[in-house]
Amino acid sequence: MELFQNGKEAAFDEIYRRYSQRLLHFMYRLLNQDESKAQDMLHDVFIRLVERPDRFDTTRNFQSWIFTVCSNECKKQHRSAHDHVDVEQGLHIGIPSEAKLDRIDQKGFRQALRSELQLLSYDHQCTFILRFQENFEVREVAEIMNCSEGTVKSRSHYCLKKLAAELAVYNPINTI
Repeated sequence: MELFQNGKEAAFDEIYRRYSQRLLHFMYRLLNQDESKAQDMLHDVFIRLVERPDRFDTTRNFQSWIFTVCSNECKKQHRSAHDHVDVEQGLHIGIPSEAKLDRIDQKGFRQALRSELQLLSYDHQCTFILRFQENFEVREVAEIMNCSEGTVKSRSHYCLKKLAAELAVYNPINTI
């Protein structure tokens, strides 16, 4: 990023190559799997990066900073769109209980996980995705989300406990 700030346009291409797919996937998950919205928002983030490269403080970690920017954009969208889906509208997948007990279906599990994540608050969703799907350290998640490490740990614990309860049917120990 420092090279890009100093006028090296090829540096932007490298930034885009390194981060665009990962950021798109991150935003896609935070925007309830709306690929079009995620692509539009990612495009906007990179346009602003081109227009205002000076907004990045080179003393900071770029990866944490760019994820913070994307997280904030998703949070704004989440607040403005009021995308909260009523639990009664049936976000839970309709797999018959016999099928749940007979075998663990990874595709079904992933779908159920996505559905359950959508029921969590934005801050809990973002914490879970950054910590357990993007594999950021607790301190990095705290930096991205502008909160304390204790808050990240608390949110992580809550998410894991909630998801473990809701997705217990996928635990092979429960079927014995």
